[in-house]
Amino acid sequence: MHRWILALSLALGPEWLPAVEAARLDYLVSEPELDQPYHSRILVTDAFVRLDEGDDDGAYTLYNRVSHRIVNVDPEEETVLVLSPPQRQPRPPGDLALDHSLIPQPDAPEVAGRHPQRLELKANGRLCRVVMVVPGTMEKALQGLRELRLALGRLQGAPDPGMDPCEQAELIYAPTRYLDHGLPISDQRAGQTRLLIGFDRALEMDDRLFEVPADYRLVAPPPLQEEVR
Repeated sequence: MHRWILALSLALGPEWLPAVEAARLDYLVSEPELDQPYHSRILVTDAFVRLDEGDDDGAYTLYNRVSHRIVNVDPEEETVLVLSPPQRQPRPPGDLALDHSLIPQPDAPEVAGRHPQRLELKANGRLCRVVMVVPGTMEKALQGLRELRLALGRLQGAPDPGMDPCEQAELIYAPTRYLDHGLPISDQRAGQTRLLIGFDRALEMDDRLFEVPADYRLVAPPPLQEEVR
């Protein structure tokens, strides 16, 4: 049936391809160990969140907002890795103090009709992340990202012994903090910089971008760490 639909769509032309409405965010990401920045694209529909580098045919991560599963697809190796996070959301331990400051930036240029704000995230008094956020815009995309980040936090499990307070907050106990106050337009943490280069509230996207190839080889996930209680 799928092959029949594909053949018909090719015959009718690209404008006929089945489409789904998606919110889109595009970031340019710089990391200390990389010579060049790379593109990070985020697509959010009612059912899925897709992360990739802007290439429709490249590797991607797909989060199912209904089943809560995370799938990593590698077209080069033709493999699919399926991860099923635990249901229990980890709670911060008593010795992890989380704090934030939200500072107005009235002189900053407006984005989507609003002035950005400076968000400073701390853990045990240590500055973990500085984010420029725009409140009240792209909420659909942000909600999908929050769900994915929470799932990744559940998947992380118990913190490694060497994790500092910022890593514990970012990866496990408070993974949505940088998304809770608005759309991040610039984001700095641990030497990494993310800059928003484009966004769209609703685009018609090929719905095959949110499918998992049925003929790819399923690979076993790594063993989960002990679940955080």
